[in-house]
Amino acid sequence: MISIELAGETVLLHHDRALFWPARGVLIVADVHLGKGSVFRRSGIAVPSGDTLADLGRLDNLLAEFDASALWVLGDLVHGSAQPDTPWLGDVRAWRQRHARIGMQLIAGNHDRQLDTASLGFEVLPGEQTRGPFVLRHDPKVSAQGYVLAGHLHPGVTVRDGRRRHRLPAFVFGPCVGLFPAFGSFTGLAHVRVEANDRVYVATPGSLLELSAR
Repeated sequence: MISIELAGETVLLHHDRALFWPARGVLIVADVHLGKGSVFRRSGIAVPSGDTLADLGRLDNLLAEFDASALWVLGDLVHGSAQPDTPWLGDVRAWRQRHARIGMQLIAGNHDRQLDTASLGFEVLPGEQTRGPFVLRHDPKVSAQGYVLAGHLHPGVTVRDGRRRHRLPAFVFGPCVGLFPAFGSFTGLAHVRVEANDRVYVATPGSLLELSAR
């Protein structure tokens, strides 16, 4: 875990691709993509099951570790549409009921349009939302209202270990926009342009690695 200052606020970065804002007691993640494996299997693509339960378990651990009072998702809580009796929907609703005391808000992302995400127990908010010095968005566009926290791009950076190269998810904090790694375990990574003054934190399986943008 790494503590940094962002827009005048102290926040905690966790290697499991999450940010905690202590002043508000809020856990923030982006691009969870629940049900992605099910969508692939429905399309005839053979992928393992269990990704949704695994990611809900990761959220369980983070909510407990920080004793969070709220969860904010910066878009793409789900990956796509589903039939009403699809098992993973029941898993999500049961999980939400276990955390009934925790307020959960979703900044609607492009994938969320394919499902009634409010039926999963989240307060769904459109567009951008201002919270203190931060502007919550799904897509990383600069806002005059404050420092933007966003997802959508699934940022990854390449780390060299001797002769080996590893592509890993990363937080990238620029002067106006902070880009979150995708939380979902069944998501790809996209190369993102890192500028000279950006702060980059790579999420490894057990820790965070701060990199120089150079």
